[in-house]
Amino acid sequence: MVGLMADICNLDYTLNDAVQRAATAAQSSPRFEFDLSKYLQAQCMATTVDHPTVFRGLEVLAGILDETRLFAFLRPFLRSKDTTIASKSILILGRQSRDLGWMTSIRGEGDERIRANLVESLWARRGPEVEQVLLGALRDPHHRVVANAVYGLYLMESEAWVAGLDGLLGSDDPAVRRAAIWVIKSTGGAAAVARLKPLIRDPDPSVRRAAFAALVSLRETTERRAGPPPPRQEPQP
Repeated sequence: MVGLMADICNLDYTLNDAVQRAATAAQSSPRFEFDLSKYLQAQCMATTVDHPTVFRGLEVLAGILDETRLFAFLRPFLRSKDTTIASKSILILGRQSRDLGWMTSIRGEGDERIRANLVESLWARRGPEVEQVLLGALRDPHHRVVANAVYGLYLMESEAWVAGLDGLLGSDDPAVRRAAIWVIKSTGGAAAVARLKPLIRDPDPSVRRAAFAALVSLRETTERRAGPPPPRQEPQP
C-alpha cells in the first residue's frame, strides 16, 4: 500500500493522471482516502519533509473527495506547525469549498502566509460573500495579504480594488509600496504602465527598482502579444 501511495504522489505523473489512479484505487478499497491521509501525515513527521510529495497528495485528496469529507481529511494539515503545509491546505480548501463559513476561524491566524493563501484561494470565486471576505482582508496588518485582497477585488471587477491599491501606494513603508507594484504589474495593460511611471521616482531605491522591472516586464509582454513586426517591403524598381 505504501508503494501505491508513493506512486500516486509521484510528480512524474500529471495531476489529472494521479487523481484518476487514486479514484480507481478508491473504488477498490473503501479505506484508500484514509490510508492516503495517514501516508501524508507520516511524510509530514519525517525528519526531512518532502513538501512536493505532500502537496501532490493533498491535491489528489481534493480531486477525489467531496467538500464535506475534504475538510475533515485536511484538518490535520490545516493545523500543521509547518506553515508551508498549512498554507497549501488553505489554498486547496479555499478553491474547492462552496461554503466560506470555515474561513472565519482562520482570518485571525498568526502567520501571514496562511492568511495570504486564504485570500488567494478566492481569486477564481465570485459572489457577495467572497467580496466581503476580500474587503475584510484589506484591513489586514500585513501587506502581502492586503495585496492579494486588492488583486482579488480587481478580478471580481469590484470598484473597491482602486481604493485598496491607493492605500498601498500611499503607505510610508517601502515594502507596502512594492506590494502595490506587484498588484499593478498583475493587472497589466496601459493603465498599469501609467501607474508605474511615477514610482520610478520613488524616494526608496528598492521601490524604484521594482517599478522599473515591472515596466520592462509589461513592455516585453506587450511585444510578445503583438508578435514580430511585418517584413519590410523593399521599394519596387
